[in-house]
Amino acid sequence: MSKVSYEEILSIQRKVNIVDIVSDYVKLTQKGRNYFGVCPFHDDHNPSMSVSTDKQMFKCFVCGVSGNVFNFVMNYHNDVLGEDINYYEAVKKVADKIGVSIDIASKKDVKIKSPLYDIYELSVMFYQNYLNTGSGKIAKKYLNERKIDEDVIKTFQIGLSTNNNELSKLLKEKNYSENDIISSGISISKNNELIDIYHNRIMFPLYDLNGSPVGFSGRIYDGSSDSKYVNTKETDIFKKGNLLYNYHNANVYARKQKEIIVVEGFMDVIRLYTIGVKNVIATMGTAVTKTQASLMKRLSYNIILMFDGDEAGSKATMSAIEELKDMDVNIKIVRLEDNLDPDEYILTKGKDKMLYHLSHPTSLLSYKMEKYKEGLDFNESEDISKYINLIKSELEKIDDDIVRDLEIKKVSKFTGVSEEIINSKLDIKNKDVKIVKSLKEDKTKLDKYQKASKYILFYMIRHNNLIDYYYNNLSFLPNTVDRALANEIVLFYKKYNSFNFNDFIVYLKDKKELIKRAVYINDLNYKDEYLMEDIDSYFKVIKEFLNELKINKLKNELKNEKNEIIRKEIARKIVSIKMKENK
Repeated sequence: MSKVSYEEILSIQRKVNIVDIVSDYVKLTQKGRNYFGVCPFHDDHNPSMSVSTDKQMFKCFVCGVSGNVFNFVMNYHNDVLGEDINYYEAVKKVADKIGVSIDIASKKDVKIKSPLYDIYELSVMFYQNYLNTGSGKIAKKYLNERKIDEDVIKTFQIGLSTNNNELSKLLKEKNYSENDIISSGISISKNNELIDIYHNRIMFPLYDLNGSPVGFSGRIYDGSSDSKYVNTKETDIFKKGNLLYNYHNANVYARKQKEIIVVEGFMDVIRLYTIGVKNVIATMGTAVTKTQASLMKRLSYNIILMFDGDEAGSKATMSAIEELKDMDVNIKIVRLEDNLDPDEYILTKGKDKMLYHLSHPTSLLSYKMEKYKEGLDFNESEDISKYINLIKSELEKIDDDIVRDLEIKKVSKFTGVSEEIINSKLDIKNKDVKIVKSLKEDKTKLDKYQKASKYILFYMIRHNNLIDYYYNNLSFLPNTVDRALANEIVLFYKKYNSFNFNDFIVYLKDKKELIKRAVYINDLNYKDEYLMEDIDSYFKVIKEFLNELKINKLKNELKNEKNEIIRKEIARKIVSIKMKENK
């Protein structure tokens, strides 16, 4: 992948107005000198993202995401649209918008050149074409009877496999190697001949996050096999745990609806699509992985889990909740009656009942409170006690006192146990005390170092001479991100012999944490001018921190040292550091 130089990227940035680019993605309204819009990078309800024409920067005042035009485009395509583009590809997208030609190949372009991707693209077209021949009439009739019409067939690129080995022959004719054809999972080798794995099955392509086909699920429709579905084996480009079916289509609708619906099977997605529900993805029958949970969060803060209505679906729901619990998302649940999956439910119960379920999902707390009742006899005091002990951790997690009080009333009414006793079981007060204590400890010790670091970085950004002064007299900040940012400032200054903030952000490229911190520091409301004695006092504070680190290290050595001569030398070093500090 070719890369443009730093100078070329600077040239592109200077030709573009960030407001023009961002407004292609987000509606902006001018207020004074800046423009404001709803931040696309968190669940924003009020315009909290500012875009500055003067600074050519964007910044969200809630989630803190910030940077220049290239950072915005990269973050939007990755975090909102669910694509996978790098910094240079974002530069190309901006360049294309202003008519500047640069030579950068995208990851997607590289993927399409890969043999496995090509094989799947060709296979999808082959199966689609075969469905539309005379041999596909029965399969198409079957699909239509199941209320899958032409629009749905085209949207999901549904096709039909042949009764012979025509696809294997075609792939050979197109000069794909036997190893690649077999690796793709399309064919197997038998008696030195390539044989199609899929015979006379309706073919449903499975896609990666960018919408490229990477696998198939083949379904019988004429009773010719006992295996209802045959799915592609996992390959180099097809890992179920890293993908979500329909992700590439659902991200647009999830953004509009401000929620994403998660089901188990791809047929559930397709069926929901037929009734107009398009903000839906499927796990394709796998237990939800950390990768999938992260992808769900990318799509929306609000997640509705609607797995199959049987016991397996119930277990899958609890497993998904467990994976999502630390993702800072709002989870709701739909459980379908009569052990039906969403596909079957719509076919047997109808569109209106499904839409009712989706508009009345159960909260996570209510779902767990019902779930914990299973297998318990509430005529038995031991089971009541067990239930309250199970539900207590859920009640403790509720931050809103009013909501917690209402839920305690429900539990009290249901179990017959008084609200006072249930309250006495909860560890709310202790938890609050621990939090307050830890915050106080942080403020007493760390704030002066953090404050000094912010001042040092702010004035390094404003005054070139202080970059050299920092490099020659300190070259250290306690916080890892601040230290890395200071190092980058020094490197930039040494390389280009001057410091310009906007150029520096371009230089940082896709280093999100450093960019976020740099923009935050640059926006601090400090005076532009400084006194050298103030700078030296900030340096002195940081040196105190360094000395404390050295003293603590020496004290540990002293504690573990048995040799009396060495112990005296360590003690002398500690005294020496303290004396220098007090000068």
